[in-house]
Amino acid sequence: MEPDPGGGAGTQPEADSFDATSNRRRLIEIRCGFAQLSRKEADAAYARVTEARDAYYRQLALVARVTAEANPEAVRMAKEAAHRDFRSRVEAARIRAHVELAATVWLDEINRINRGVGEERARIKREHEEAVRLDAELDRLTATAETSRTMAEAAEAACRLAQQGLGELDEAPGNPAIDASAGALMEAQAAEESTTRAAQDVLATDAAAGAAQDAPPTPTVPEVPEAPPAMPTATAPAAAARASAAPPGDPAGAPDETAAAVPPPAQPKVEFGGPRPPTIVRLLRRDRAAMNRLVDALVGADVDQRRRWQLLLSNFVDAVVAAAIDSGCLEFPSGNRFWNQFDKEQAREVARALAALGFRYDGMSQFADGRVPERRDLAVAVGQAGMYQVRVRNWPLPEENAELMFHVRVDTDLLLSQEAPSFTLGEMMRLLGWRAEQLADLWNEWPRLRPLLLAPSTI
Repeated sequence: MEPDPGGGAGTQPEADSFDATSNRRRLIEIRCGFAQLSRKEADAAYARVTEARDAYYRQLALVARVTAEANPEAVRMAKEAAHRDFRSRVEAARIRAHVELAATVWLDEINRINRGVGEERARIKREHEEAVRLDAELDRLTATAETSRTMAEAAEAACRLAQQGLGELDEAPGNPAIDASAGALMEAQAAEESTTRAAQDVLATDAAAGAAQDAPPTPTVPEVPEAPPAMPTATAPAAAARASAAPPGDPAGAPDETAAAVPPPAQPKVEFGGPRPPTIVRLLRRDRAAMNRLVDALVGADVDQRRRWQLLLSNFVDAVVAAAIDSGCLEFPSGNRFWNQFDKEQAREVARALAALGFRYDGMSQFADGRVPERRDLAVAVGQAGMYQVRVRNWPLPEENAELMFHVRVDTDLLLSQEAPSFTLGEMMRLLGWRAEQLADLWNEWPRLRPLLLAPSTI
């Protein structure tokens, strides 16, 4: 019996499609299995980083404790006590042998104290070297963990792509029955849409014809342009007076719609830098002479008014400085080895991240409320600033963390140039936010105060 040529030709594509699907499923198993292994390795790497970080912090605490125990003052007092004991023995001696014995006892005590100091120094050096080693090990494990995380993400992405490709392969037109069903469904949908559109056109035509027969004829009304918006209440009497004074048919009595539609000109930007900065710059730097000159220009010699304006201006300066601190507008010292690793914007991002963690600059030289960040807090802040922790080589020692904000300056000029370039009332209200509510009396005097604040300062 001869084989059916038609049946063989139909079986071959199905076999090829089955082989392609099997190969794709095998590829998915391989890629997703590798993704699972990569993710497990990444989790284990981060667990090793956590263990190494805890060991490093314990070692830092040990170094701090050993350093504190090595008290030079206690060593000095012990040597002075041994010397006093030697002097008393010499004064009580009756023969030369007693003097030599007292000297021997004294020198032995001094040697014992020196040996203890040497052992303490050797232990401090040893523990410090161990801390340095753990720090290098932590950096190495962190870099490995970052690499493992990148590999795991890439493997998971490859797994998802393979799964997506399998879905597309299953939906591909390889089955004749599926192709026929899909074609029939598309033809039915197209026929239904064309029928619906034709029926809607017929109904719309019939409705328009019936409405034209039943509706009575209406006169043609000329189109009237839309009336302009009403004038504000404050200018209504003046407009009415101009309209009554103008003769009939005189267009001068009509309101100038073109002038009303033109927006007010934008305020020019203020130059906060330069050799003659505005008075606001010196005021924000807490220049007492600038404060006195400004109060003199506002109220003169009235003692009560001077006291009131000095309080208002001081609250205004405090609010702007606090807003600058919240925005991270800070200038960092050039001699700090931690801040020197970043550029200006990166250092400000780290300061913003520290403030979000609760370690906010107090505007003077320390962290607010006595809260001092630790090494892990600094690492979290660096990560939140979008930088790799492994790039940071110079981490401050535990005793240096409290000194990170020494000689840091609040850059109010940067805040004003970015958030209030024209120094208008609206810009200042947006800049200060909720702090603006406490300065209502100052905002009432803003039209008189603003020109004085923007006037060039006297050198």
